[in-house]
Amino acid sequence: MAKISGIMKLAMVAGPTVVEVVRKFGPTLTKAMKENPEVFRVVQTQVDRMAKARRSGHGSEGLRRRVNILRDQVAYLHASADDARETRRAEEWRRQLDKIDASISVLGAMGKETATREEDHIGKRIDKLSGEILSAFIDEQEEDAQLGRGPAY
Repeated sequence: MAKISGIMKLAMVAGPTVVEVVRKFGPTLTKAMKENPEVFRVVQTQVDRMAKARRSGHGSEGLRRRVNILRDQVAYLHASADDARETRRAEEWRRQLDKIDASISVLGAMGKETATREEDHIGKRIDKLSGEILSAFIDEQEEDAQLGRGPAY
């Protein structure tokens, strides 16, 4: 059970929506830890990456690191999509991440106060997407493991 508490600690650094996801998937992650430790390791690695990116600070580069981690997860989700709905969902997330990236690009042209407000707004958008994408990532990892495809990340 120590590993579950470890992933929860990482989630607390990664943000409130990541905490909600880890809490929601607690039973799934506990089962994966016992039955398919590789799936658990892949999820734990992603939560760790998310935590490190968030800890690395705000500003354009910190926000961009967070977006890039989500892009990696979305690329996996798109590649492992089993139907048109999953493909569309991954493509929509990719579009949203592109919009966020475009917003990050203009932060340097803003005044300090405006840029700070916009960074907070962008951070909240990233938090929201982090929860959605991580949930789908965990679901897909579990599904792939059940189908014998193993963790593909």
